[in-house]
Amino acid sequence: MVTGLILLTGAGLLVACNRNPLYAPARREWKAQALLEIARRAADAAWVAAEIESLKAKAAQDPSDDSTWFSDRLILMKNGEWLIYASKCSKEDRRIHDIFLGRASDGKWYYSTYHFCVRMLELRVEEQPDDLSHFISAHFLREFDGRSDECLNLTWPPKQE
Repeated sequence: MVTGLILLTGAGLLVACNRNPLYAPARREWKAQALLEIARRAADAAWVAAEIESLKAKAAQDPSDDSTWFSDRLILMKNGEWLIYASKCSKEDRRIHDIFLGRASDGKWYYSTYHFCVRMLELRVEEQPDDLSHFISAHFLREFDGRSDECLNLTWPPKQE
């Protein structure tokens, strides 16, 4: 009887873990593809340089445009630091809880569940961050190894203590 109860409890925990939207199959698949794409772009110095130059040209052409410091794949800080990223908003795909993954000019991988909204709409109402540390702090980014499922964990909203 005790063995049966332990098995049922274990099976119940397994089902509960599989229902956690942070670990949904669609979110894991998206993560795997996003990490590959980010790694490919980060390894291509010519792509990074061209993307930065494109943002600078856009800013020079229209200084009043508040979105000239980020593209759909790169965020540029005032001091020249950058973050190559992929982001998915749950409004785009209800199967995927908000997720942001990135590799920065410091060589580190970061993740967040901050709600940037569809096509990073949230950034359009913000000023360009001074540096990477400001962006990391403001958007609840956490460092990870660039492979593991650790990046599926919740970072935002912060837990109230």
